[in-house]
Amino acid sequence: MLIKLVLSPLLFLFFTTSAVACEGCLIAEAVAAENMASVGRGVYLRYCTGCHGEKGDGKGKGSTLLVIKPRDLTSGIFKFKSTQMGSLPTDEDLIHTIINGLPGSSMPAFPLLPESEIRSVIAYIKTFSERWKKEKLQTSIFLPSTPVFMNTADSVLKGRELYIANGCNICHGDSGDGKGPAAEGMADTWSNPCRPRNFKRGIYRSGAKPKDLFKTLSTGIEGTPMPAFTYISEEERWHLISYLLSLKAGKK
Repeated sequence: MLIKLVLSPLLFLFFTTSAVACEGCLIAEAVAAENMASVGRGVYLRYCTGCHGEKGDGKGKGSTLLVIKPRDLTSGIFKFKSTQMGSLPTDEDLIHTIINGLPGSSMPAFPLLPESEIRSVIAYIKTFSERWKKEKLQTSIFLPSTPVFMNTADSVLKGRELYIANGCNICHGDSGDGKGPAAEGMADTWSNPCRPRNFKRGIYRSGAKPKDLFKTLSTGIEGTPMPAFTYISEEERWHLISYLLSLKAGKK
């Protein structure tokens, strides 16, 4: 009984101190995030407002001149990411886009931007949409190793069969030129024209490596008619990629 009487105040002190310390950590994290976003605002104003606009709505002064419109950051919808359809991107996804740009669009690459500034501008970008506060962040999908059969004649042939069987030609065309019967008038979530990819050009927004294409097939392209092909097996996705890569003009 005496031991309990002695321990009780000590336990109370321990848990009270821990709770206060925990609360202090949360406050410190919130302050750090706010400071990072403040720094990021400066980076954003320097490099991003011309296209994405000061409000992040994709209506910067240069946006009217662009065929492919800048991302509306207030929607919290990002086309190219490694998370499942309907989920927010990871910081790594946004870092990838900032460093590499989006080939075939007006989004440039910023490979020389310091990592601290990249992470700061990402923190600021997150202030444009409430989704970042309300939704639980998801992890990236698993990306398996590229199989040895990739790009073999047999794999390309199987990929061609899957291309037709899964209706890829309806949007992308029988020859992969992006001129399928459903391509005309196609639009994205923001009502902007959204042309299907012309595989003959061999240019892919999120990267042209087999793993990049596997990621896109597995997650789809958020905000566009491009679905996630999770209803076909991983092996079938690889065969499909073999075929897509074979379509690049000049490749035999």
